[in-house]
Amino acid sequence: MFFVLSRIFACLASPLVYIIALFVWAVLSSNARTRRRLLIANAVLIVVFTNPWIYYGAEQLWLRGSICEADTTQHYDYALIPGGMTSYDSPRQRVEYGEAGDRIVSCAELYHKGLIDKIIITGDGASDFTGDRSVFLRHMELVYGIDSTRFVIETEARNTMQNFTNVIALMGNELTDKKILVINSGLFMPRTQLCCRKVGLAADYYTTDYKVPPKTPLWENLIPNFHLFDNWMSLGHELIGYAAYYVYF
Repeated sequence: MFFVLSRIFACLASPLVYIIALFVWAVLSSNARTRRRLLIANAVLIVVFTNPWIYYGAEQLWLRGSICEADTTQHYDYALIPGGMTSYDSPRQRVEYGEAGDRIVSCAELYHKGLIDKIIITGDGASDFTGDRSVFLRHMELVYGIDSTRFVIETEARNTMQNFTNVIALMGNELTDKKILVINSGLFMPRTQLCCRKVGLAADYYTTDYKVPPKTPLWENLIPNFHLFDNWMSLGHELIGYAAYYVYF
């Protein structure tokens, strides 16, 4: 039920839902004054949600305090990477990367610097039951030079909380007194840290895929950027998810 509700709320996180709803309401309204107010409100929403300054300002507020670097003076027994970075291309039997591919790239870099012993991957597309673990591990060895014996794969997690509860159930006492580095994308790091606190997992954090606000001329920031609707949807989903996790778990 929680998974189903999360998918529904993901749709409601999109500004387009409310822009379309206001437009339909305006079209169906028989009151000219109401119609005018609805169209003005709709125009305001479009301006707000397509303005880069407003979006990046909101994103910076959300990420404040969650941009973490790895402590290079430490040595970690495990790096724990929540899934969402790869998928499995079954016709061509190969690993494909999504936007969160930085997670595994950064992990490999830290591994070769000698900061990490083993890598736990939980609920990721190419290595879970929808993918092919052997193909994934072979890819890790060929591309990143990391032997398959260095990986622990958890296949059942379907949300952020399960990423951690399932790993704890799988590893048992093996995680006791171990140094753990959790690697995740910037947008998801606040909820990641919340989940670790909820399950009592002591860890350090390393933030990847942090989108630095672009340095653009003044005039360019005044031009509506309709790609930001997707960004707002992702940010809204995380805000809703954080609140739900805070209350529900």
